[in-house]
Amino acid sequence: MKFAPPLGASLVRAATWGLVGGRGRVTPLVPAAGPSRSCLVLADDGTELYAEISGDPAAPVTYVLCHGYALTSACWCYQRAALAANARVVTWDQRGHGRSRRGPAAHATIDQLGRDLLAVLEQTRTAGPVVLVGHSMGGMGIMALAGRRPDLFGDPVTAVALLGTSAGPVASDPWLALAHRLGPPALAGLRRIPGVLRAAPVRELAHSLISRYAFSAQARPGLADFVVEMIESVPLEVLADFLPSFREHDKRAALGALGNVGCLVMAGADDTVTPWRESETIAETVPSARLVVLPSAGHAFPLEHPGKVNAQLRALGGDFARLRSA
Repeated sequence: MKFAPPLGASLVRAATWGLVGGRGRVTPLVPAAGPSRSCLVLADDGTELYAEISGDPAAPVTYVLCHGYALTSACWCYQRAALAANARVVTWDQRGHGRSRRGPAAHATIDQLGRDLLAVLEQTRTAGPVVLVGHSMGGMGIMALAGRRPDLFGDPVTAVALLGTSAGPVASDPWLALAHRLGPPALAGLRRIPGVLRAAPVRELAHSLISRYAFSAQARPGLADFVVEMIESVPLEVLADFLPSFREHDKRAALGALGNVGCLVMAGADDTVTPWRESETIAETVPSARLVVLPSAGHAFPLEHPGKVNAQLRALGGDFARLRSA
């Protein structure tokens, strides 16, 4: 049985997530299928966002994959490899994550992520239907876009997949709630003593926390190391900037726009970050939504169960590509 770590250990582990801030490039667990090209997207506040485009430019559907908090676009490696065989795939790093610039600290908000996603759509899309896929914070950014530009949902956006996310405030787990409240000042203080954060035992603690909150007990070895590597690539300041947004997040009113498109809602049965009940609430609000709860799956289930996720995403995009061409 997994245990809830003491608060002090939680905060120290959280601090190690930004240990090597600015490294940016994280090697995916599997390579992209075929060639890809990188491009820079300019957000509405001038921040440069890094994106990669894979697959056939003439493919009938484009998937745009939006990653979660403290990760990078490398987390989509299994999905990109599977989808690029028959579709065009756009992956991108959220601001301050991976190879994207940080931007002003005040712009580390869910609403800004929605505007960033709009810039990605406008500057990378070609003709044809678009499927938006968002995990955790990435799903929140999709909801923010839906609230800001509901006219896009129907054409060009024909389908949406919300994976392990919530339409309301996050931090139902008591340890996560404490970390959300105390994390920013703790991160600000710990960044002044980087020598402590580089200690091997501290990294071990980070690994333990990731194993608890990202995966189920049945997750295969190596996944936690990969997630820790991504988290370590994100600067501490970025992690601190975004934390308050999760307590303030509320996009329930934006869910109405998703009724105009195909909507897949997926959750992990063992997810304690965004429990599957949060996904159930989204599915109940969007009449056309299909809810899929994966057993023995934690928060990072696109990595833990890539085959099951890929099958659902292929079906979602395939359905709408056929409808569009009929």
